[in-house]
Amino acid sequence: MGKTYKEYLKKAGNVHLAYYIEAADILGIDYEIVVYRLMAKFSYQDKHWFIINTVTPLTNSPGSTIAKRKNLTNLVLKDFNIPVPEQRSLNSAVEALQFFNEFKDIVIKPAQQLGGKGVSILPQTENDVIKAYGIALEKNRSKTSTKVLGEEFIKGENYRFLVVGEEVIGIIKRKAAHVIGNGKDNIEKLIQKANEEKKKVILSPILIDNEVKTKLKKEKKTLLYIPKDKEEVILRYNCNLTSGGTTQECAKETDQYYKDLAIETIKAIDLEFGGVDIIAENITKPGKCAINEVNYNPGLRLHYHANKGEIVKVAVPIMEYIRDKYLK
Repeated sequence: MGKTYKEYLKKAGNVHLAYYIEAADILGIDYEIVVYRLMAKFSYQDKHWFIINTVTPLTNSPGSTIAKRKNLTNLVLKDFNIPVPEQRSLNSAVEALQFFNEFKDIVIKPAQQLGGKGVSILPQTENDVIKAYGIALEKNRSKTSTKVLGEEFIKGENYRFLVVGEEVIGIIKRKAAHVIGNGKDNIEKLIQKANEEKKKVILSPILIDNEVKTKLKKEKKTLLYIPKDKEEVILRYNCNLTSGGTTQECAKETDQYYKDLAIETIKAIDLEFGGVDIIAENITKPGKCAINEVNYNPGLRLHYHANKGEIVKVAVPIMEYIRDKYLK
């Protein structure tokens, strides 16, 4: 009988490395944990390679820099005629207000950051815009002159495509944090119950913050609103797991058009492996869409913790690709 994920997690001490050492066992690749919670060494025949947290040997410096700096990602993809949102560098709150007045539905975010930190989606007033600019500037990690970006808000569902080489190995629909009504409890109580369930499966809780209150206010609701039985209330604009989002595996229903677009995106940035975030209105047929972001060192938890659909052990094809590359 094979080991459980909890056993691999205990051995690696790192949620990302745990998936990779499990894949190594499946593929007959030798491994050792060199630094607990950080780094593992993998060996096959006379070859070896390292994985540090989420960083694999498939990451190159120029490609990762382009993906890391969202303005560069947008610039490069636009040059390859890949659909991206209209984007502009914002050097002051005044420029943020000008961008808001031009596009109305916008996103303000740091030029460089992880996990959705500092991102403000659909600010509603000029005061919201000024505040959003300040938050993005504070959370920005870029050391270049571009600190804050304004981006056109694209309507649709959010999907993560995991690409290695010429293949899409996993597709996850990311849904924003939400609750389902029971006709008795208010939204605040439903969030509390949802978080109790999330804690059992080691998922991030739904945070009650300004974005949640703003989203509810736009829908003329508050935390005290009691949703009807089976009524769904979406609580956020962003879909990050770190803020309580959920996931659904959806590879079978995805049209080939979007798979080809994800592969083309990774190639354009000159990566071999990455996570491509696509916003699309209808994933089952070609249509309006945009590349929202490219993650050059994607975590795999999205694919292993899908709330609905088949769990895909995506670390296996990644490790196969690395192994076969080293054997050439």
